[in-house]
Amino acid sequence: MARSFKVVIVTPDRTAYEGEAVAATIPGQAGYLGVWANHAPLVAAVSPGLVTLRTDEAGNEQKLAVGGGFVEISGNVVNLMTDSCELAGEIDVARAQKALDRARERLSHVEASLDRERARLAQSRALARLKAARKN
Repeated sequence: MARSFKVVIVTPDRTAYEGEAVAATIPGQAGYLGVWANHAPLVAAVSPGLVTLRTDEAGNEQKLAVGGGFVEISGNVVNLMTDSCELAGEIDVARAQKALDRARERLSHVEASLDRERARLAQSRALARLKAARKN
């Protein structure tokens, strides 16, 4: 029985990540999804958030900030299609903090539901970027 699985994360611009993992945590719209080898087939919506990939049995991890999209799990392959993805080392922490501050400011003042939802999503993306950039 397989102990690892392939993970492919693509955006409209590039293949952001491709590699093996022994466990993954993916932000689904109904909550975080835990994925292990031999996972049951699944298609689910992905929310902006933090993807954590445990890359080996020693506990080494790769953290990525993703936007919204979809994940398909089938045959020990996880295909995550998202509108954005940044690996921890690609994130400009100061820029992410400014985006979080702007989103929080907008959330404190907006009344229209569409503007509030946009600000909430911006806040989720910024928080994920900051979490991904943090060292363990």
